[in-house]
Parts: sequence; structure tokens; C-alpha cells
Amino acid sequence: MAKEITTEIKQSPFFNVLSDAESIQVREVVPSTQPTIIASVEEAIKNFEQVNSPQETRSFLVTIKKSPAQSTPIKSSLNEITNELLSVLNKADLLLKNEDYLLARNLYSYALKKEIKNPAALKGLGICLFSLGDTTAAKKCFNALIEVHSYLEGHALLGICLVKENNDLNAYDAFCKIKDFTKMPADLRFNFHKEFGNCLTRLERFNEASESYHQALSLNPRSHIILINLGTLEIQRKRYEKATRYFQQAIDFCHTAAKAYCGIGIVAQLTGENDIAELYFQKALDIDNLNSVALHQLYALSDSDSDWRSLRLRIVQALIKDPANLDNRFLLAATLLKQNDWSGCESELNIILMKAPNYSKARLLREELSLHRHPQGGKL
Repeated sequence: MAKEITTEIKQSPFFNVLSDAESIQVREVVPSTQPTIIASVEEAIKNFEQVNSPQETRSFLVTIKKSPAQSTPIKSSLNEITNELLSVLNKADLLLKNEDYLLARNLYSYALKKEIKNPAALKGLGICLFSLGDTTAAKKCFNALIEVHSYLEGHALLGICLVKENNDLNAYDAFCKIKDFTKMPADLRFNFHKEFGNCLTRLERFNEASESYHQALSLNPRSHIILINLGTLEIQRKRYEKATRYFQQAIDFCHTAAKAYCGIGIVAQLTGENDIAELYFQKALDIDNLNSVALHQLYALSDSDSDWRSLRLRIVQALIKDPANLDNRFLLAATLLKQNDWSGCESELNIILMKAPNYSKARLLREELSLHRHPQGGKL
């Protein structure tokens, strides 16, 4: 019997409250001491089953002070989770800053397992995925920032992602949703203005593009990338002198800005100054031998055996570094044809058409080569 009572008491919620209390005070409530409390207690007692007569009923006021230790385990556990999450995010941010995208991606993914909607983890993971070339997965992170947290940054990051996919119309829509870009962090704001300018340039909204580039330039006045973009924009607007000034300013800030040398070369070519154009294209290739624009423009300017020999060497140097570049390989085939090296030209065309059978320019050049080798129209 005693055992049954003990079991019943231990299972009682009231007993659990008593067992966890720091202190307990019990006072009998009688009319001479607390008439108001008695009325409240008697009202409460009516809710219980009465087995005794009112004369046998006695009331007690129990005051229980809850022990602070009762909530400590839950609070401590929450603090541990929060501290761990913050530690993981701090390490991930440091890796991201140092462009270690693979390790940073893993840490951000781990943080999201701990807290699925954490905005810092969503943003960091999206940037890592974008930097690693997975724009589809990156867009999911950026869309979550917009839909779950209504983050302004989400629209900017999504727009940059869409620009990377050459989806300028949707990128434009995403960028236009940002009504107050001043609330974004400075580094993101710079990229936002730069990519919005690129998007607007391709959409031929030149005035808006120029404004966006200048917004980026106000954040980093020595950015040779923005100056090159402005120069390229001015070429499209046929403002050649202004374009040259931007390119020259870019070179002043960055002597290895190959695209700026190439830009001046294009302006010189457009204005008929071919010797200056060739000089600047050669300078661009001295810095970056993979600059395909400079290679193709030199091909357009070449008209002597020495020009073709020099160009051939430049193209071979580019192919050594990037042998899979079929455009440069085609340019080599075309150059070999100019030098009457028919076997060499045929060999390069075979490589191109083996990898890309529908490469139309290579097929046309093969037909031209056939006419050179077989004037009577015979086939190769």
C-alpha cells in the first residue's frame, strides 16, 4: 500500500514541482487571517470533488520558489548550440575571405544542418557555390534569402548569378528590385554596380550603364576593371577619345591591365591608326598571351610574311597554355593557310572537326583549303 502511494506521488506533476523547488512555504488559510484569499481558495475548491463536509475542509496556501537550476540545462544547451554555430560561421567566413571555397562551402552546409534557415549560412553557401561555378544551386540559396528573410542582398546576389548565366533580362529584373542599394555592404555594392553596368551595356542602355559604372567607381576610384568597362562602353557609343582616356587611366593604375592595352588598340584600329593598333595588341599579348581579341585583331591587321610568322608564334603560345581553345586553333589553321602550309592547316582543321563536327567556320575553311590544293575542284 505504501509502495502504491509512493508511486502515485512520484508520478504527480505537483510532486515534480515540489521536488524541483528551491524553497516551499505552507500557511493554513483561515477567515481570521486572509478572508480575501479564503474566498479565492474556496472558489477554487469548488472545482475539485468534495468528499468531506465543509466543516472538515481545511485550506492551505503553498508558496513555491522555483529553483533557477531547473532551466539551466536547456539554456546551457541552447548556448552551446549558438556558440558552436557562431564558431563554424566565423571559420567559414575566414575561408571565404581567403577564397577557399570548397572548405567554406562544407562549413556553411554544416551550419545549415544546425539551423536550416540561417541567413549568414545561406548567403555564404550561395557565394561559394557561385564561385565554384554551380549557379543553379547558388540561385536556390539566394532565392531563400529573398523569400524567407526578405534580404535586400538576395536580389543583388541573384542578379549577379543571372548575369553569369548570360540571362540579362532576368538579371535586370532582379537588380531593379533593389530600391536602396546604400543599405548593402560596400563590397557587395561595388559588385552590384559593376554587374548591373555590364548587364545594361549588353542591353544597350548605355546611359544607365555609365551611371552604374560611375557608382562603382565612386566606391573604388582606382578600379582598372571599371575604367576598362567604361572605355568599352564609350567605344560602343563611338566616343573614341573618351574611351582612350579611360583605358589609359586604367593602365596608369594597373600596368598589367592587358584589356586596357587591347582597348586602345581597338580605338586606334577604328580610327585608321593601324601601326599604333598593332603595337598595343602586341603589348596586350606580352601581358596575357590568351587575349583572344588581340590575337584576332592582329590576324585582321597582318598583311606580310613577317606578320604571319609573328602571329603564328603568338597563337602557338596561347595553345600551349590552353590547347582546348578551338577558336584559337581555328585562327592557327587560318594563319597556316595564309602561309600556304596546307598540311599544317589540314591537321589543325581535323583536330577541330573531330572535337566539334558542326564547327561551321572550320568546315568553310576546309572547303577553301580544298580549292587551294585542288584547283580543278577535286576533293581532299
